[in-house]
Amino acid sequence: MTKINILNKIGLNDKELKIYTSLIERGPLLITQIAKQTGLYRPAIYKNLPNLMFKGLVTISHKGKQRFYIAEEPEKLKNLVSELTNELEDIIPELRASYNAREKKPLVKFLEGKNAITFVLNDLVHSLKRGDIFYRYSSVKDSKKSSEYLPRDYRKIRDQKQLQRFVITNENTMIGKKPRLDRAVKFIPNNYGLFDYDITQIIYGDKVAFLDYNTETVLIIENPIIAEFQKKIFKLLYDKLPDSSWS
Repeated sequence: MTKINILNKIGLNDKELKIYTSLIERGPLLITQIAKQTGLYRPAIYKNLPNLMFKGLVTISHKGKQRFYIAEEPEKLKNLVSELTNELEDIIPELRASYNAREKKPLVKFLEGKNAITFVLNDLVHSLKRGDIFYRYSSVKDSKKSSEYLPRDYRKIRDQKQLQRFVITNENTMIGKKPRLDRAVKFIPNNYGLFDYDITQIIYGDKVAFLDYNTETVLIIENPIIAEFQKKIFKLLYDKLPDSSWS
């Protein structure tokens, strides 16, 4: 990074830089001499000199009626960095409050069509990290028609990342499926009719997705607090259900 780049970053504009470096190299200088050395017009010099003086980088020396401008030692530049750091510390609490407020507000997305369900499944396998866990309430239609909505590389990525999943469903949903080591399943008795609506809920990362296979619509709520709340409810229900042969 060049000298000019660094000085720009600590708050000196290009004209201030020209004046200050000229005074460092040639000073003390009169206004006419500064103009000659920098190539700047006098109005620009008169406009920027007070800024340099306010920052403690330039002072004035009088010799008779003449006013010479003198650059202060370069170590004074450190004061600009310190002041900037202090100002930054002052505004960080305000920025943090805004950031936290934004994080607490749920982001809600509504999607329609076959691609909406595919979007959720694709987002799931790509957003989760290796070894992550997701939680799913599965409907019968979800089980029977899932292949129609799966992204082409869904299973490949899921298995490569070794994603673990916990599933709550009923026994009808799992007919014809084989147990897997990366899938833990527990059943809710059929008489509750919980999965008769063909609605699937998936909790992954900071997101809770509701998939309606009847209308091919999806509702996604993205919020870490809501997602964690839903995970705890899922785990509570899962722990209360009796063990099954699916593990």
